[in-house]
Amino acid sequence: MPTKPDKTRHPADGHGHRPELSLGQRNAIDVLILGGTDGEAATAAGVARQTVCDWRNHDAEFQAELNRARAALWSAATDQLRSMVPHALTVLAEALAERPDPKIALDLLKLAGIGGSASLGGPGIGPQSAAEIDDLVTEVSERRALADLWRSDLTPPRRLG
Repeated sequence: MPTKPDKTRHPADGHGHRPELSLGQRNAIDVLILGGTDGEAATAAGVARQTVCDWRNHDAEFQAELNRARAALWSAATDQLRSMVPHALTVLAEALAERPDPKIALDLLKLAGIGGSASLGGPGIGPQSAAEIDDLVTEVSERRALADLWRSDLTPPRRLG
């Protein structure tokens, strides 16, 4: 069982830039995003379990890449679920036609956002016109500028001499 630390990456340069993740770190991420333990990830990476714990808790590059990999996996799973919605709706419609049930019908209407809190536009779809997207980008930029200005006003003056 390997117990050596990862020495395949170099520390950050003078500008805070770090090289890409090592192959071992990428192997560890592959195991972690599929639900593996730190020990399993360490075996895949050829390092000690504590090294994987250190990466997960103290290595910003590793953490960011792990988060990106999790987001990509979640996005793919969500897309797969969305692709099944038409078939699921057909099955529900057939079942409801064979055995009408007012409670089920009402629950379906609520899920669709009719008489409930859900939106017919779907969850998290976002703006569907370029103008709306441009407006959101402008709004975010303005909020960031205001936040920067607010923070600069809170910075205490430096004492001279």
